[in-house]
Amino acid sequence: MVKRMRKISGIFCLVGFVSLILIGFLVSIAPKVSVVLAKDDRKYSDDEIPEKDGDYALRDHPGVRVRVFVHKEKDLAKRQDALTACSVSDPDSTAVVGSTGWHLASNWTYQLNVNSVPSSVGGSNLPVIAGESFLKWSTVSGDLVSFSRGADTRANRARYDGQNVIAWGRASAGTLGVTYTWYYLNGGQAVETDTILNLKYSWSWTTYSETACANPNTYDAYDILIHELGHWMGLDDHYSAEYVDNTMYGYGSKGEIKKDTLTSGDVAGAQNIY
Repeated sequence: MVKRMRKISGIFCLVGFVSLILIGFLVSIAPKVSVVLAKDDRKYSDDEIPEKDGDYALRDHPGVRVRVFVHKEKDLAKRQDALTACSVSDPDSTAVVGSTGWHLASNWTYQLNVNSVPSSVGGSNLPVIAGESFLKWSTVSGDLVSFSRGADTRANRARYDGQNVIAWGRASAGTLGVTYTWYYLNGGQAVETDTILNLKYSWSWTTYSETACANPNTYDAYDILIHELGHWMGLDDHYSAEYVDNTMYGYGSKGEIKKDTLTSGDVAGAQNIY
């Protein structure tokens, strides 16, 4: 009986020891894991898709789901690395961005709503901003994805309508932009993508350079859009401190333009997909 009790006690000690090792391992890797969203299997109509981070089933499109990314504002005024005025340091980051599970087709056409662009940015500038942003992502894909501008659109909301839209429109408070990606469950290919930037905020446009002076009172259109287009490519958001310098960091702030340039971690993430 004593031997049996000692054997049982030894087994419990071994299980406890293994559990502690496993917990320690999970804690050590936790900061490097992107946000994993539970899938919502309630079937939504095209007009019911929530403006909320999530992955949603669709009532009228079997075999297709939609992933929603909400890009939130964050006041970085108290941060030491906040990019405001002419303090435009642009540190690199080797933190590799995770993927969402889909990829774009080799040729992708997008539509711009130039009439929706705030006057502080200028509708005539949107083709330049979008074109430069797409070029950066296309280049890091090894030109496996080619982007082309289609006919302009009047759409200013996300809909599953055969268009890949970039526009300014309505979004909830605290949201700088929302990207919707419809994708096939089988094969992992994106079907359609829309990005809506929030008209309620003040916007400007500054092309990054070492001597550039960002507007500390506005959100930069290029800075936010190139992040959103990373979702088109199939990249996820990250919120932990090691990703704060990545283009795919999940928050945006006024006076920030460092997302204009992709970090090593952003590039590596895209190249893991393409």
